[in-house]
Amino acid sequence: MSVEIFNLLGISRDSIFEEKLSFANYLTDFITQTDTSHFSGTLLPESIEGPINPWFFAQELLSKSSKLPFIAINPCFVHPLYVVRNLYNLSTFYQRPIYLNFITGGSAADSMKISDVLSKEEKYNRLNEFITIVQELLTTNESETYSFKGKYYTLDSIVFKGSLPAHLQPVFHIAGSSEFAQQLLQQKNMTQLKMGESLSKLSLNASQKISYHFGIITRETTEEAQKVLESFSKKDRKRSILQQISIKQSQSVWKENVYKRYKSSEEDTVYSLQPFVNGYSDVPYLVGSYEEVSTYVQTYIEKGVESLIVEIPKTGFDEIEEINKVISQLRNNF
Repeated sequence: MSVEIFNLLGISRDSIFEEKLSFANYLTDFITQTDTSHFSGTLLPESIEGPINPWFFAQELLSKSSKLPFIAINPCFVHPLYVVRNLYNLSTFYQRPIYLNFITGGSAADSMKISDVLSKEEKYNRLNEFITIVQELLTTNESETYSFKGKYYTLDSIVFKGSLPAHLQPVFHIAGSSEFAQQLLQQKNMTQLKMGESLSKLSLNASQKISYHFGIITRETTEEAQKVLESFSKKDRKRSILQQISIKQSQSVWKENVYKRYKSSEEDTVYSLQPFVNGYSDVPYLVGSYEEVSTYVQTYIEKGVESLIVEIPKTGFDEIEEINKVISQLRNNF
């Protein structure tokens, strides 16, 4: 199967640290489970208050497993030169390409915390410059100097001996569904990372390269999966209110669209927005038996989705093992 399927490592502030788990042990266990699974690798998130440095985790993943890191990059945290050097070092040392997910950040409130006061359009303009520098430096003639003059970045006569061969070039993705994200995607001809959609409302364009992001809860039977869903995302008034506030404050079009979809959703026995609406996740979920979920994801792939990112819910059970049964079935079908 040519489609790459990544899992999502997520450590929320109210899970691992409240339970006083060892961060090192959690990280090591996650890498070990991923390495023995059918996943292609792990998406490493980037956030203002998250504890994980995605570059540190990427090196741990590469050194301790055969899998691929999928790194989220937000220009408000790092300079293009930092990203290029890390890509060059990791890819050449471990001889593996790295997947990149370029983001602008979704919460206006979070942006204010670090005085990143650019408008949404300006953030995508900055991202455009950032991606251009990364692309050009990784393919530059090493015998020549490199210069770039933009509104947000200026590089003057940089000597960079770090271009990568074609088989180690990173795989670029851009997250977002706004008009500014769409413009940048078309200009750069990159893969769009977006939320998984209900099969009843698929909006895939044959000319677009798409990667879907969603969670999975699956068991031998539909009834078992639904019980886990109810336990994982039971109604909590405080969480629901905070999620609604987050949606209103968010600059992310996809988050607004997901909520609108929930309010006008048609009956779908597998596609669930319950974890999203109740404040336990920011992505839709596929919930059902191994066969039901496998069939659903297989339809995504047949419709042209190029890669998949699967959120691993923290339910108290070994969800990687359960989801791995679905991926195994998918790989047998292709």
